Amino acid sequence: MRWENLYVAGTGSALPSRIETAEDAVAAGRYTDRARAVSGYRAVRVAAEDEPGPVLAARAGRQALERSGLRPEDVGLVLHAYSGHQGRDVWSPASYVEHEVLGGGGAPAYEVRQGCNGGLSALELAASHLTARPGSKAALITSGDAFHLPYLDRWNTDEQMVYGDGGGAAVLSTGGGIARILATASVSDSSLEIMDRGLGPWTRAPFEGGRAVDLRSRKRDYFEAAENDFAFEEVLARLQKGSSAAVDEALSDAGRDLASVRWCVHTTFPEPIAQSAVRGPLGFTREATPYDWLLEHGQLGAGDQLVGLHHLVETGAPEPGDLLLAYGVGAGHVWTVAVLEFTPELRP
Repeated sequence: MRWENLYVAGTGSALPSRIETAEDAVAAGRYTDRARAVSGYRAVRVAAEDEPGPVLAARAGRQALERSGLRPEDVGLVLHAYSGHQGRDVWSPASYVEHEVLGGGGAPAYEVRQGCNGGLSALELAASHLTARPGSKAALITSGDAFHLPYLDRWNTDEQMVYGDGGGAAVLSTGGGIARILATASVSDSSLEIMDRGLGPWTRAPFEGGRAVDLRSRKRDYFEAAENDFAFEEVLARLQKGSSAAVDEALSDAGRDLASVRWCVHTTFPEPIAQSAVRGPLGFTREATPYDWLLEHGQLGAGDQLVGLHHLVETGAPEPGDLLLAYGVGAGHVWTVAVLEFTPELRP
């Protein structure tokens, strides 16, 4: 979808101060030297007990709103994306974020549950809202996740992936900003949802049985099932097809090509996947991404792209006129790609 007069007006992030290194995890018997060498993750940020995902999201949201130059009453929509537990069962973390950042005010607040693609999914949904409602000036999107035992083992829950805690945010505006949103595209292949569901029985409640979430076993059980002898090749082909389709559509709608894009922010995959599925096929060097910096923080649930964009802006690396491609994919599977162009407001 091509967007007109739609901007990122401000960005924010909230990263806990505590750092746990991969060496720490190996020494504690929670990680292995082999996994560390393959994945490339060097450290994660670890939230305190009073820093669940919504608290981190609200902190990032306040920063994004302040940097946008907009007022709380200008915001007509709040979307909060997350992957894991939000500090309470059966409540509304999105409404908490709305209240903490805007002080109430009446903007509807909704959750976005799209795994690692949550932040970019929220961006596209917010763009649709602002475009469909000419009277709306701005929307706030946030992400926030904190991954803790015994519910989730950040070093072992998923194959190669290591999860870090943090919050990200962006304010979208129709009145200008540091980056213009040229286009977004989302592509789905729901035949792949079983990869994260697995073959086991349904459960009646979260954390049933008291065992940490084990996504590795779910994938392994699926691939090792007798009827799925060739599933890996088929899954790989579907993943490549969905990724290419989302990138091609977003670039086409933006009227740009990959050669003209200077920067990329993407899900903080382990190094082999990041290279084979994103940077390699798209032709980006590591230096064109915040990937090395993110390897010091872990995969931040729904917020890699929001936090990565904020980091790029903070470092002053992009120049007005530079193009950025934001790439995400979440369990389900849904790919979302956004194409942004930095404006002169980046250097006021």
